[in-house]
Parts: sequence; C-alpha cells; structure tokens
Amino acid sequence: MGEKFVGAGGWGYFAGGLESYARAFRLVEVNAGFYRPIPETFARRWRTRVAPDFTFAVKAFRGVSHVDGLRATAPARAAFAHDVRIAKILRAPFLILETPASLPLEAPQVAGLRDLVGLAAGGLQVGLEARAHRSGPLPKAAQKAMEDLGVLDVVDLSQSAARVVNDTVYSRLFGPGPHNVYEFDDDELRSIDRAGQDAVRAAFTFHGVRMYKDAARFLTFKRTGTFPSATGQQGLASLTAVLRPDARFPTTKDDLVREHGWKVFDLNEQLRAHARVLLAALPDRTFRRLDEVVRELEHAPPRESTRRLQPGLNSDPP
Repeated sequence: MGEKFVGAGGWGYFAGGLESYARAFRLVEVNAGFYRPIPETFARRWRTRVAPDFTFAVKAFRGVSHVDGLRATAPARAAFAHDVRIAKILRAPFLILETPASLPLEAPQVAGLRDLVGLAAGGLQVGLEARAHRSGPLPKAAQKAMEDLGVLDVVDLSQSAARVVNDTVYSRLFGPGPHNVYEFDDDELRSIDRAGQDAVRAAFTFHGVRMYKDAARFLTFKRTGTFPSATGQQGLASLTAVLRPDARFPTTKDDLVREHGWKVFDLNEQLRAHARVLLAALPDRTFRRLDEVVRELEHAPPRESTRRLQPGLNSDPP
C-alpha cells in the first residue's frame, strides 16, 4: 500500500499545541513559514517536541513565489535556501511552493523553478502548487521541468489529479467551498483515498475550516476501513446537533443551505453526508426557529437523490 501520511495545515488551533497534535497525527504542514521566515531556533525546538517518526512538511516563504514571482532573484534564492535549511533541521521530506492564481507558469517562472530546485538538499522533494493552473493541463515547458526535476504537482485530490507522474503524491485538500469553508463527507474521503492508493508515498494535508476533524476521520478510515460518527446521533437528531451551535434565526431555506449545507452530519449509521442533502428539501420560506426546520423535514417527502439513504432519517431530535 506504500507509505501514507495524514495531517493538517498547522497545529495553531489544535488544543494542546504541537505535542498533542503530534500524538494524533503523523504529519503537519508548517504554514507559518509562508508568511515570515522561520527562525532556526524555532525549528530545532519543534523537532525536539515530537517523536522521531513524526513528519514535518515546510511551505516556502511567499517572498519567493508571490513577491519575486518564482524568479531566481538574489532575495528569492536566499529565502529558498533558508527554507531548505529549516527543512533539514525539521528532517522534513517535503518543501512546498505555492504560486498565486495571478501568476501563470511562463518562461521566467520555469527558469526560476529550475534554479531554485537546485538549492534543495538530497532527499528533499520540492512540490509546486500552481494555482493559476488548478484546472486543465500545465504549460508544456513547466510540466517538462517538473518531470526533469522530480517536482511534485501539488493538487487538491478532491478536485483534480496530479498531472506530473511521480511515485510520491502530495495533496493540499480544501474542497470546493469558498474561502476553505468546507467539510468532506464519506464519499469524498473515499475518493481522495483512491486517488492516492497507487503512490509509493502519499501525503494528505487538510486545510479547510474543519481540517482536524477531516484529517481524523480520514485517518480512522485509513486504519479501520470505517468512518467514525460525526455527532453520535443520526438523521434529524444529528442534523439538529450540527445546526444548533451557530444557525441564526430567522433565516430562509437558501441561507441555511448556503451557510450550513457544507457541514457533515450522520445521515444514518452507515453514512456521513452534507447537511444540504436534507436542507434542500425545505420549502422556500422563512423559518423563525430551529424546531420549525426539524418539523418541516420530518414531513418532507424524500428527494429522489436521497431515497437510498433514508434509513435513520427521522430519528427524534434531542
């Protein structure tokens, strides 16, 4: 099956900090270095606070990709060389460049990529997330350079497949929601798993607003073949538990679908799905309270797309 790593984009929001995070996951992507260079003393301290087999991935400083546009200027070379040193201290096997959506990979970027990758130490794999080319093919010159250099084509495997052949896969997972507001359901996580199955080494880093929950559910699936419950309840009881913390009333059906449809609940004992699966069955009107939503759904006829998923739907709400 190959070596698989599962984690998230940082530990800053994880209760208990890095030590607790490292007991839950094997991998973390260090995003802090994208915004400002990481001091070497920080990297040494982080490395001592985790187990020897814990894996760091480093995201390169934005000065390289966003300020200097992936050109091998003197400042970009110095910044990238610093990132390489940080990766070495952390014993990180991955160093990830993210270029902005406004920057296509043209001749200056291809030349810069070739120059910068030459600074990477042996055993360190450079990955490139080319946001200007999220969909469709890569420019031919860029693809050839990445193939020649062994640069990983970093994509969101929930949205697209890597276009550069490599026995290693590195995926930054956001989902289709705006501004990273998304949570993956069971079917999407299965699809992500299938997309990385043939790799000798695969790293899955989750970056949505529920990144720790997504990563934990995916890791449980990788280990056991089953997904854990999202709420400990089922059907409408589970949907109620998902909506209650932050759904604001009065509200409309459209607002509920837009603001909460991306959340995952336990449709039944076997399947976690997006809340929009049920919320879409609501009539187009204003709801004053959550219990009005629940009562309406208790009597809503099943939509054709969810008929096969109906067992457990009408569990009593808490």
